Amino acid sequence: MMDWLARHRFPAVVITLLILPLGLMYVSGRRDSSTTLPERVAMSVAGWLQGVVGGALGGVSGAATDYVALVGLHEENVRLRAENERLMAEALEAKRLAVENQGLRRLMEMRQSRRDLDLVPATVVARELTPFFRVGRLSVESDGAPPQADQAVVTLAGLVGRVVRATGATADVMLLGDTRSRVACEVLGRGVLGMMVGSGNPDAYLARFQVSQTEPLLEKGAVIVTSGHDRVFPRGIEVGYVPRPEERRQAGPFVEYDVVLAVNPASLQDVLVVRGMASPMRPSGNP
Repeated sequence: MMDWLARHRFPAVVITLLILPLGLMYVSGRRDSSTTLPERVAMSVAGWLQGVVGGALGGVSGAATDYVALVGLHEENVRLRAENERLMAEALEAKRLAVENQGLRRLMEMRQSRRDLDLVPATVVARELTPFFRVGRLSVESDGAPPQADQAVVTLAGLVGRVVRATGATADVMLLGDTRSRVACEVLGRGVLGMMVGSGNPDAYLARFQVSQTEPLLEKGAVIVTSGHDRVFPRGIEVGYVPRPEERRQAGPFVEYDVVLAVNPASLQDVLVVRGMASPMRPSGNP
């Protein structure tokens, strides 16, 4: 019995305090209408205790009501979160398709603007990174005829590099920054000929343009394009520009300029492989 009272002492005290005033009131009512001091004290305590219990019960009732409301709100939040994730996924897919379509439109513009070239679309499928997390080499996969070694790879922005190894529809592309890269170039509108040499700089997309010492000095922003003299890269493809001609230097019998390349290979998704010059269309009356 004592153990039970020890475990349930709080409810026992509450029940006792509630019943005791009621018992006193009942006894007082049977005796006479006068109220003694103990009875008034007991009634005051009972009133206070009833107020406390009523407040506690009201709080519990309010908490239960709030809990039910929060459960409904939680379910609504879960539904809205799932809907938001679905809409974000759809928006991301739409953005990806828009970027892809934009890239394809640019490739079509390139094919339309260079009808003299036999161009085959290809997709970048892998990137080889340098220790500085720069792209050092690309692997592309062609949807058309298989690429061949020494074929140029271009985009609408300019020259990307050349194929160095091909296996079926997949090919490895050497970028212009590679130390082994050599491209015959000229200064647009100036007729200054030279050779674009890969810088080998792993933390920047740069190349070096070497020209004869007898050539006039280049100005800032001079645009470098392919000259076509190496019979690998077609003429007129933009390679890059000279950012700081005052930093030119002597390199043996040549003057060497740093060139910022026109194409950032890290952002490429689709490219064009130059298979050669396009075959001229015959007149309709000829065999």
